[in-house]
Amino acid sequence: MDTELLSPHVAWVLIAAFLVAVMQAGFTCLESGFVRAKNSIHVAVKNLMDFCISSLLFTLFGFGIMFGPSYGGIIGLPTLATYENLSPHDISFFIFQIMFCGTAATIISGAVSERMRFVGYIFVTVVIAGLIYPIVGHWVWNGAHIGQTNGWLGKLGFVDFAGSTVVHGVGGWIALSAILVIGPRIGRFGEHGHRIEGHNLPMAVLGVFLLLFGFFGFNGGSTLAINNHVPLIIANTALAGALGGLGGISFSWLVNKHPTVEGIVNGTVSGLVASCAGAHLIGSIDAMIIGFIAGVLALWGMMGLEKWEIDDVIGAVPAHLFAGAWGTVAVALFVAPDQLPTGNTWSQLGVQLLGVGVIGLFSMPCSYLIFRLADKFIPFRVTPEAERLGLNIAEHNASSSLLDLISQMDFQARTGKFDRNVEVEPETEASEIATFYNAVLHKVRTETHRRQEAMNQLTKLASTDALTGLPNRRSFFDNVHRALSASQRNLRQGAILFMDLDGFKAVNDRMGHEAGDALLKMVAHRLSDVVRDNDLPARLGGDEFALLVNELESLEGLKILANRLIETLCDRFELPQGNADIGASIGIAVFGGTKAMKEQPEEVIHRADEAMYKAKLAGKGTWRLNEAPVA
Repeated sequence: MDTELLSPHVAWVLIAAFLVAVMQAGFTCLESGFVRAKNSIHVAVKNLMDFCISSLLFTLFGFGIMFGPSYGGIIGLPTLATYENLSPHDISFFIFQIMFCGTAATIISGAVSERMRFVGYIFVTVVIAGLIYPIVGHWVWNGAHIGQTNGWLGKLGFVDFAGSTVVHGVGGWIALSAILVIGPRIGRFGEHGHRIEGHNLPMAVLGVFLLLFGFFGFNGGSTLAINNHVPLIIANTALAGALGGLGGISFSWLVNKHPTVEGIVNGTVSGLVASCAGAHLIGSIDAMIIGFIAGVLALWGMMGLEKWEIDDVIGAVPAHLFAGAWGTVAVALFVAPDQLPTGNTWSQLGVQLLGVGVIGLFSMPCSYLIFRLADKFIPFRVTPEAERLGLNIAEHNASSSLLDLISQMDFQARTGKFDRNVEVEPETEASEIATFYNAVLHKVRTETHRRQEAMNQLTKLASTDALTGLPNRRSFFDNVHRALSASQRNLRQGAILFMDLDGFKAVNDRMGHEAGDALLKMVAHRLSDVVRDNDLPARLGGDEFALLVNELESLEGLKILANRLIETLCDRFELPQGNADIGASIGIAVFGGTKAMKEQPEEVIHRADEAMYKAKLAGKGTWRLNEAPVA
């Protein structure tokens, strides 16, 4: 057995083919996420089926039609592609082209979702993979892998490096034909028509990431060699995709007044599609402009199809057909003339437009007539009852237990409500998943509760004086603000009592800070014992305390309260370090009432502070009152 090492070029083409295969997974996620859950299995199965069928047909005769000996640059000989005796280079090229054929076929799947019969979709795949795609590919690419130009469009100088039109344009045209034959989904248009949202948009976004990954092989592998063009091609692909996403979301933001998921998803895909035609010839600025315009064009196209009541579920036609046509034409507009096959911008533009137009005139009418005729014998569309039930059950009799689980998980993901476990029928394929998911939910709820407790504790620490346990200055100011707002609504009076301890510094200096701290704690305790339940004592800092009286019953009662506070604070304090005798000076500021001026918390507290200093000047151990200013 020959064990000769593979050429790096063969290895690169194989790796690129693997990356293109990943695009099937990307399309599966994208399309499954954009449809309703009741149709998600049907869409996923279609993506796998079109890969299987396209691989078979392309091997039986599609590869021969596309790359076999050319008859007038129109078509090749439809022979079986037996590769046992071929070189590794030729086998890797064959594998790469199978993946391309599968990509062209799977574009249609998302566009016709939620109402097309499985057998009808198989027929559509046969038409594109076995007939239209290989013929169009022959026109452009026949002989290119061996350095020849045999197809009639290729001889004219038509440039489509990785298939903006050959792959994506053809897929878009045939998708449009199928859409027109089967019609829109029930409830999508008409008098009571409405948007139909996909069940799992994050999955759709994941699909775009997988497509982006696959496009690196799609474009990069089209060199058929690991040469110095590959890094440039991949960089252009990434930039065009990124700017396509920005173009799409910008357009959707401008039109819808909010950024839509469809905007960035289809914008990104369209940017990647547009890059295929000239990724090997353009530069970074070109890639960004081409990608951005493609994103805008795709979203504009989606609006146009909706206006004409053409129901493209995922926006495949604008993202692949419109963006592909733009990317193909852009080759003539952005590439330097000396790098163009015709050597002239305008003549190249004519060739590019001719190629796009002729491929469209072949792909669309041909597929439409075939589908319209076949629909009479093999109805493409499911019954209304099957469409309402969902194609998962109607077409595949798929179990709904997993679907129920996914629906519950999706609801929790969208609403953020994780307060109850998901429910699922025991002894089903989803029961173990549900068990583990519920275990995760329990952990999440436990951790959430722990964090909430921690946040509550932090909130308490932020609003409480650490020494005395009373509200601190910040909390007191917040409560004063609320009390002022309440007094303005109910026209009732309140008051602030600003207290400064007389003789505290001497106790602190004589007995030490521990004694001072103990004294402040005892002051806080006495204040709490004296005040009413709905009044708020606080420590503002140092030896300054305050009391918020929320609803003042009378000025006389306020004076009694002030005297009682002074009397309480003048009683001897028995400390571990010895006895302490202090006093208190209190400033009172009344606020609110029917005729009171509107004030800010700082203004009321400042009036209370001024009254307190007047009390100190009067000999300490007394209080002074500052009534509410009249408007």
